[in-house]
Amino acid sequence: MNKDIMGRYNAFWAREDIGKPILSIMVKDATAAWEKHSPQNPHDQWINLDARYEWSRFNMINTKYYGEAVPTDWVNFGPGCLAAMMGSNFVIDKNTIWFGFKDYFLKDWSNLDDLHLVTNSPMYEMVRDMTQILIDSNDGSYTVGISDLGGNLDVLASLRNTEDLLTDLYDEPDMVLRAVEIIDKAWIEYFTLLRDMIRKSGQVGHTTWLGLWCETSYFPLQCDFAAMISPKDFERFVIPSLRRIADFLDHSIYHLDGQNQISHLDHLLSLDRLDGIQWVPGDGNPQGWDEKWFPMYEKIQAAGKCLVLHGPHTVEQVLKICRNLSPKGLSVHAWLETEAEAEELLARI
Repeated sequence: MNKDIMGRYNAFWAREDIGKPILSIMVKDATAAWEKHSPQNPHDQWINLDARYEWSRFNMINTKYYGEAVPTDWVNFGPGCLAAMMGSNFVIDKNTIWFGFKDYFLKDWSNLDDLHLVTNSPMYEMVRDMTQILIDSNDGSYTVGISDLGGNLDVLASLRNTEDLLTDLYDEPDMVLRAVEIIDKAWIEYFTLLRDMIRKSGQVGHTTWLGLWCETSYFPLQCDFAAMISPKDFERFVIPSLRRIADFLDHSIYHLDGQNQISHLDHLLSLDRLDGIQWVPGDGNPQGWDEKWFPMYEKIQAAGKCLVLHGPHTVEQVLKICRNLSPKGLSVHAWLETEAEAEELLARI
C-alpha cells in the first residue's frame, strides 16, 4: 500500500489534523460487463469459493480508487456470520445470508453450556478458506479484510430468536450476560485466527466492511438489536461486551444504525477505547449529508471521537460534509459516477 495513504490513516486513528478528511472515493467502470460476470445464482454468490474469488477480482479490477480508498475484499458471508459458527443454521438468497432462520440453537437456556465456537462448522471453514484463497492469490494489488463476525446481542438473537431475547432481558438477565461472554470469547478467538492469517502473509494492516484501513487491528462494533432496547438495558447488556472487545482491539468504530440508536450515543461516547462512530440514518430518513445530523456530528467530534460517513454520491454532497465538520478523525466514503467527478472532488478538497 502507498506509504502516504498509510500515514494519513494513522493520522486518522490518532485524530490528527492533516488539513483534510480521509476520502475513500470509488468509481465503477460503466463500460465493464458487470451483468455477464456477476454470480448467476445464490450458490455462486456465497458458497462457491472459486466463483467468489473471480467476482471479487472483477469488481476490484473494474473499480477506480481515489483518495484513501483501498482495493479490498473483506470476505462477506453475511452480517453476524459468527452465529453460524456457534450452532445457528443459515439460509442463502441472492442478497444476503440469514441466520437462525426458523430453527434456533437456544430454544431455551437449557443447552447454554453447549454454546461454543464450532471449528468444523461449514461457516467456520468457509470464512477461513475464503480468507486463505485471497491471501494466497494476492499479487499486492489489494488488501484482505476481516469478515463481518457481528455484534454481541445480534449474534445471540440469531441463536435465541429476537422476540425471546427481548423478554429474556427481563426474565433471564443472568443467562443473557453469560451467553454474551461466551460469544465474546468466540469472537476474539476467531478474529485472532483471521488477523494472524493475514499478518503471516506479510500484508501490513487490514480492512473490514467499513472500508477503513488500520496498520494494527480494528473492527466495526455493532448491536443492531439495540434499536429495540432502552439506554438502561444498553448500558447493562451491551456496553460490557463493547468494552471487552474494544479493550482487546487496537482501534474500533461503532456502527450506529438508525434514529432508534441515537439514545445510546452518550454511553458510546463514554467508552475510552472506542475510537469513533459510523452513522447510518436508515431507510426513510434524511441522508447523511443533511443538516439534521450536523449537531450530532459536532457532538461526536467534540467528544474526541472519529466520525465515519458512507453514502454520498455527488461532489457537492461530499463537500457539504467537509465544509461543516473538522477534518480531524473524519472519514467519508462515496461512490461517484465518473472519474472526472472524482478528480474534481479531490482538487476542490
